[in-house]
Amino acid sequence: MKKILLSAGTIAVVATLAVGGTMAFYNDTETSTGNIFTAGSIDLKVDQTMASYNGEQCQTCHLEIVSNNTTVVGSSPAVELSVVHPAWTADLDGGHVAGMPNDGANDGSKWIWITDGPTVPTTDQDYTFDRTFVWNGTASDAVLYIATDNLYTSIRLNGHLIGSTANDNNFQLATEDVFTTAADAAQLESKLVQGTNLLQVTVRNLGLSGSTAASNPAGLLFKLEIDGSCQGSQQGGGAYQNTPGATCELWGPQDLTSQNYFDFEDVKPGDEGTNLISLHVDSNDAYACLIPHDLNDKENTLVSPETDAGDLPNTGNLAEWGELSDYLEFFVWRDNGDGAYQASEQVLVNVGTTIDQIQPEMLALQLTGGGPTEYIGLAWCAGTQASTTAPSITCDGSGMSNKAQTDSLIASLTAYAVQVRNNDDFSCADVDLDPEQPD
Repeated sequence: MKKILLSAGTIAVVATLAVGGTMAFYNDTETSTGNIFTAGSIDLKVDQTMASYNGEQCQTCHLEIVSNNTTVVGSSPAVELSVVHPAWTADLDGGHVAGMPNDGANDGSKWIWITDGPTVPTTDQDYTFDRTFVWNGTASDAVLYIATDNLYTSIRLNGHLIGSTANDNNFQLATEDVFTTAADAAQLESKLVQGTNLLQVTVRNLGLSGSTAASNPAGLLFKLEIDGSCQGSQQGGGAYQNTPGATCELWGPQDLTSQNYFDFEDVKPGDEGTNLISLHVDSNDAYACLIPHDLNDKENTLVSPETDAGDLPNTGNLAEWGELSDYLEFFVWRDNGDGAYQASEQVLVNVGTTIDQIQPEMLALQLTGGGPTEYIGLAWCAGTQASTTAPSITCDGSGMSNKAQTDSLIASLTAYAVQVRNNDDFSCADVDLDPEQPD
């Protein structure tokens, strides 16, 4: 009997343990979601807001805005159509042959749409195309050329209605709209603002039952031309009226492509000029350098005054060994934005420095992400440059030798930026603009 009771007790204990193994203990859970590392960036923008030559300011500007993939639809770039329809007009300057690929005209205008062809050709579809551009100045003339398939329900400049059409064959040359009358120009000019402008075109493609993207295409083609006098940052340029053979170009903050700070074809002793350059970075502080490089002095040809002055190329190669850089002198300072040197402003390159004497560390700045803008003022002289009392920078061409006749100087000017954080030992002198590419 005792043995039986013992066995029953053991069974009871085992059952109790089994029940205890399934009981929940007090607990708590905390989860951090969405942890992320995002790389920062340095995006350097450069502009030239002022330039002068022999005392004349660069002011005359011509601006062209054309349809291409810099136009946006909503938040996406417009698509340049691969092929244009045979019925569509030629490009706006007549440089395109209808029915051929959308190869662009001399003005760069392209037929565009939200996709490479209508998304639903059997249904009416309206899309608004936005194109921003910068204008700072007084417009003297403005012309808008536009063609659409099928029609445009509105054209707006900075929110103001410019025009619309009910013509559903607006893609043909005979019905292409050209806003060129004095009233049109005045309407366009009056709606321009200083700084960033917005051109908006809403286009409707009419749906056709049973149609395809090939039989019922959709597209937009436009060009806006503005002429006037520049004030501050402006993409454009013109010829100096009082000094033949010289052109100028001003532009707002942007990535540089083909812009030139200097474009002078007939420099004479005593010629002088100024430039106001500014540098901007977006979100992060940066060290910045403005570095002249790839200097190329060209002899071009030898005329008798040069040889009489003892000018003979060292190697007989007229493509080299010019002397013009010996007689171009520069003065550079940290400017407050007005383009005129003042005694209180920091000198970066001393008066009378030739371009080959300018070292990278001389043109070193520290930029604050998002501003303020840092300006660099530059004055150049063909001859001997000197300073009396600021802001006077004089230029005396009497000592410029005949050896420089017909010579030319070609050079590059590169703006470089690098992060400040974790980069305490940075020096512009260490910048390598042509690093070896990895294997």
